[in-house]
Amino acid sequence: MTRRNAWHGCNSWCHTQASFDELAFLALWHDWAADAARPAHLHVVAHTTQPLKADALLTTAAAHPELLSFAQQLADQCWGLLPGIHRLRFALNGDARRHTTATSQNSHSHARLSLTLCVGQHEDWPEFADVLRAHPTGLCTPPVDAPALSERTVTIIGAGIAGAGTARALAERGWQVTVLDAGDAPAAGASGLPVGVVAPHTSHDDSGVSRLSRAGLRLMEQTMRLLLTEGVDWGCTGVRERRLPGKTRRGGVPLSWLHEHTHTANDWTHKAPPPAPDDAYWHPHGAWLRPAQLVRALLNHPNIRWQGHAKVDALKCITHEKHKASNAPTPQTTNPDHLANTSASKWQILQGGKVLAESSRVVLAAGPGSAALIATATEDGCAPHINPLRGQVSWGLMADVPAGAYMPATPVNGNGSFVHNITSPDGPAWYTGATYDRINGDARLLDADHAENLERLQALEPDTAAALAPLFATVGTDAPRVHGWAGVRCGVHDRLPMTGRVPNTPEGVYMNAAMGSRGLTLGLLCGELLAAQWHGEPLPIEARLAKFLDATRFKK
Repeated sequence: MTRRNAWHGCNSWCHTQASFDELAFLALWHDWAADAARPAHLHVVAHTTQPLKADALLTTAAAHPELLSFAQQLADQCWGLLPGIHRLRFALNGDARRHTTATSQNSHSHARLSLTLCVGQHEDWPEFADVLRAHPTGLCTPPVDAPALSERTVTIIGAGIAGAGTARALAERGWQVTVLDAGDAPAAGASGLPVGVVAPHTSHDDSGVSRLSRAGLRLMEQTMRLLLTEGVDWGCTGVRERRLPGKTRRGGVPLSWLHEHTHTANDWTHKAPPPAPDDAYWHPHGAWLRPAQLVRALLNHPNIRWQGHAKVDALKCITHEKHKASNAPTPQTTNPDHLANTSASKWQILQGGKVLAESSRVVLAAGPGSAALIATATEDGCAPHINPLRGQVSWGLMADVPAGAYMPATPVNGNGSFVHNITSPDGPAWYTGATYDRINGDARLLDADHAENLERLQALEPDTAAALAPLFATVGTDAPRVHGWAGVRCGVHDRLPMTGRVPNTPEGVYMNAAMGSRGLTLGLLCGELLAAQWHGEPLPIEARLAKFLDATRFKK
């Protein structure tokens, strides 16, 4: 057990268990929550050969009343623990309910405990031994180029899910964050999507994308429960997915999900029961979300300053100096949070030559505009090739839907998506789409895209499409009953996000962009990954998956 005074004066502390001990973990959590001098961030890294069982956990904790509230919160997250690494996040105490506005500004509400749990046999996951070696019990050690505590300022360009998620992850770790956006409000770009669907990706080979999507969905659910109002801003309704030929990926789930891992895998995905079509799968933890609501909630932190109408056009490195850490260890300098960095850059963020912000680091989360900004900072003026991906959603009011029209009980996806009875400024609404346009790079509305969305809906939910077809027939008239929203996402050729240090630039320029159509699932996860790398913390995903996302992966 960690002695309380061992972590005193530390902002971030790691505790390692080679074999997960439920009671020891709960007791550590209890001691951390009760300690006024606790580290703000406590990371526990542990291994277990079998998934945790909620009932067994609560039975074990029953003899320890002081631990029951903590045990219940752990039990609530004991789902879907397939072989691999899982990141579970917990509140300061056993109360996982959404923070009120009054408590959201309280410093204690930002204390965070993370359990990085590796599930499976050691021989199947040899990299877990590397995780244990890299993160022994003690201080989390930031990389040598991390800015000193007093210099931890960062400017994030872009206020969508990726930018706001990165801002929140860094603000919770003590960074002073400035978020700049060209719009007049947060989520003015692609994250302004009126409603979206969050669901896991599945594949026969359980590809990297599938594994990433599960980690992203778990983090999204934890975050939405903490920050948003269920039923208004989001809903954990589950999502039904159609596997339609020629439009979606082939196959279903890994064979192991049908045999040895059936019970655990069913928490993520399984065949939808009748009367669903034979090609339908059910994602029990799938959800719908109003993304703009989440963006605003993420930015609501005392360490974050948001500024709109900021049309950044250049980055400028104004210093690149070397510093030396003190040679004489002291109680302060043994804590990496107090060490001076070995290199430091200062960056100015410019609009027409005017300085909008100055900080030690910059994170580009500006969608398709990220490439042009990177070109102003690289030594040779080059930047990754980021492709714009325009998408248009069609929507209308429930009041205009014919009486008796068939509406699916939950969100449906697989060829676009359909969600209904969602709060909007004009009343409950339905939404369908979106298109995937690689040709048009602006957010104008196109009548042809409404027709495409209806065609997609006809394949996805024929009865619903038939009921809404008369409304779509009003598109282009003086009194349309179907309206539109369009935004421009972006991606790169391997269809994975770009997260991390931007190559060929002085220290300090990073990116978290190119989410493609998976921004709602991966945006927060990538922001958390970047923050963990900056602080030398255990990563929220397997190291092999982090490499898939590395922004330097295309460097020649």
